[in-house]
Amino acid sequence: MKPQDDYRNGDGGATSAASRSDDSEGEEISALEQELSLDDPEAPARALAALNALRKARQHYDVLLAAAGEEVAAHRAVLAAVSPRLLAALGAGPPAAAPETLRVSGVEADALRELVEYAYTGRLRVRDAATARRLYRAAAKLRVEPARAHLAERLMRRLTAHDCLALRVLPDLAPHHRAQLDTFIAQNFDEICESGALAALPLIRIELLRETSADGGEEAPAAVADAALAWLRDHHAADVDLEELCSRTHLLFVDANGSLRDCGELPAARGDAPELQEYRREARERERGQRRRDKPPDRAGEDEVLGESSVIAARAGVGTNGGGAGAAVTRAVVAIRGRLAGARVAWRIGNAEGPRGGRLGGTRPDEAPPEPDCAGEVRAHMTVGRCAVGAAALGQRLVVCGGYDRARVLRAAEAYDPQTNAWSPLPDMKRARARFPAARLGNSLYVFGGSDGQTELDSVDVYEEDAAGGGSWRARARMPLARSHAAAAADEARGALYVVGGWAGGRSLRAVHRYSPDEDRWSEAPALVTGRSQCAGVVWEDALWVFGGCDAWNCIASTEMLPLDGRSSAWIEGPPLGTARRSVGAAVW
Repeated sequence: MKPQDDYRNGDGGATSAASRSDDSEGEEISALEQELSLDDPEAPARALAALNALRKARQHYDVLLAAAGEEVAAHRAVLAAVSPRLLAALGAGPPAAAPETLRVSGVEADALRELVEYAYTGRLRVRDAATARRLYRAAAKLRVEPARAHLAERLMRRLTAHDCLALRVLPDLAPHHRAQLDTFIAQNFDEICESGALAALPLIRIELLRETSADGGEEAPAAVADAALAWLRDHHAADVDLEELCSRTHLLFVDANGSLRDCGELPAARGDAPELQEYRREARERERGQRRRDKPPDRAGEDEVLGESSVIAARAGVGTNGGGAGAAVTRAVVAIRGRLAGARVAWRIGNAEGPRGGRLGGTRPDEAPPEPDCAGEVRAHMTVGRCAVGAAALGQRLVVCGGYDRARVLRAAEAYDPQTNAWSPLPDMKRARARFPAARLGNSLYVFGGSDGQTELDSVDVYEEDAAGGGSWRARARMPLARSHAAAAADEARGALYVVGGWAGGRSLRAVHRYSPDEDRWSEAPALVTGRSQCAGVVWEDALWVFGGCDAWNCIASTEMLPLDGRSSAWIEGPPLGTARRSVGAAVW
């Protein structure tokens, strides 16, 4: 078969269907395979569009065509696929060098093969859940976001006690998927323990030493796990290997204040058990080894981003430990700096000459909680660190969506409820975006343009909540101009939204556009006096205000005001800010 014909077999035509039928002859596609597999007919077009953009930017092209004194960059394979004449001409040249071999670490061969097939055809065949997890890891590693997002969503539909931990360790899970998994693990932890799934996780072993068993182990499992996790997080470097933490048992004691301390810090005392003496000696050797180390381990090439630490689930049990049968044991699943591990925390009864410790945490369950400090209440953290977000108040909640983490542009959205001081996940936006404004009008939240990490966007999405408290995103009319770093403001009185300034084509914009949600239509508004991006905008006292920002080179202190009551059809300069600034926020107070 000629290469030209072979290419046509993959272009989605009738021959392609016959080829797929031949490939699957005699096989019955299971319901599971149908559910997990991905058929994305737009993927080849997206790949070809990206290839064209790279060619125009003179990146990764491998041939130059010359005609009439001009050169056109291109890709040999694309030319050979569309033109028999060029196929023959390209094949008639001198023999090409052997193709470069790119080593892809951390990706299994079958997963790599399937992802390459997906890049060309838009089809990703997934036979079972184990294959889906392998493909997910490869897609996350290579940043093939459509495949990664599809696999994550399908895997989350089939949570079981047997495989939920295998899903939780997957990289780059969306915040709402992590929250869903953490809730499932906490609610089904007994069944997870009985299934043996914990054995697949690295295990951190901790023993807690106290003088007598009178108070030993009566604390709640979550409190024990929280205290152990706090000690691990606070007493080990951020780059410590999880494998190193799991390589030995950590012997700790509860001091008089209820805090955990390493028994390696204890001075030698008469009557110390031999294992305590040995533990202290090993601790001294580790400390000397760390002092000799000139620099931390080389972690170049690792993609893992350090995450937060938390206890996902914990339960009490009994075991046989240094204190004998019946000693209290806490089993837990913890996330430590973004990595999942099992933890086993057991109480060991000491002797009269051992350390006299207090109660873990320093208080009893029936004691009053500590008073708030002078700084006031501490507000809950977002579920994921992010920057360049869109944010606006919607109802009684604050919604934050999109932005960048340290790895990619985000689609995730979440809402903060000040009454409960808690964040909850919202449905993902229609597409990933950062450097964009968000504005509320009525009961709807709008997001405008921004950047997907490669180019400015003109797309607009709206989030609308229903009476039951749920909600969804839907696309609205595109802006007349793609832009990032714009400002947006809502004119509640007239039911309109404004997008002001921004960045596009390497310059700060004067352009202002008005959007009517009722008509789903855009119109031009008077242009700014000064082009600016990374500015802030609000509607206040029947006028649209814009503050600060930057031009191509400098931060701006100026402000401008556009009357909305018809008094003027042009922007009026307002009082300047005290300090020139960009990436500024503003709100009516």
